[in-house]
Amino acid sequence: MSSQASAVSQQESSEALGRFVFPARYARFGAFEADLEREELHQNGQRVRIQSKLFQALLLLVSRAGEIVSREEVRRRLWPDAFLTSLDANVNTTMNKLRQVLGDSPENPVYIATIPRRGYTFVAAIAFCDLRDEVAETGITESTTVVPSDRSNRIWSDARLRTFARAFTLLLAGMIVGALLAFAWASSQQRNNSRHSAGGAKTSAGIVAGHKSESLAA
Repeated sequence: MSSQASAVSQQESSEALGRFVFPARYARFGAFEADLEREELHQNGQRVRIQSKLFQALLLLVSRAGEIVSREEVRRRLWPDAFLTSLDANVNTTMNKLRQVLGDSPENPVYIATIPRRGYTFVAAIAFCDLRDEVAETGITESTTVVPSDRSNRIWSDARLRTFARAFTLLLAGMIVGALLAFAWASSQQRNNSRHSAGGAKTSAGIVAGHKSESLAA
């Protein structure tokens, strides 16, 4: 019996230590990209520090995405030859740390959901590909990688020139409109003054004519 139990244990250990088979080298989910060959994790182009056992747990969940992975399967994968009473606590700690790396939470899971009394499941959509995202391997963000610095400066200069041109055009248009309004107001004032002057002259002429009439009558 002991030999059979040992053979079963060795078989489970070899299965647990076997390499995962994925359709492509890179797995993308959310803001993350996992390099399945180099065992590296990137978030928005920046490499994320992750412990080996945490990455192995991630690989296990990703390889069974949408399926329930039991706690026993996690134990066999991460500690195939260990028989410790604290392994259950170790599984909990590992999953909690993996959630911290992914910015996830058991209350509102985005990547890892806990299935009570059964295990865990990876709930995020995964896209596999053989080419990395358009981000430099050095961890430079996508914006600075895609646009060279000199081109970026030229683009910003062109944008400033366009902004200044629009502002100058609006200012010039405002000045022209203001000048037209001022000219119209001055012309209106001049016409009003001319009318008042003409009216005053007519009144004066009438008074003078009246006085002359009175003198002749006398």
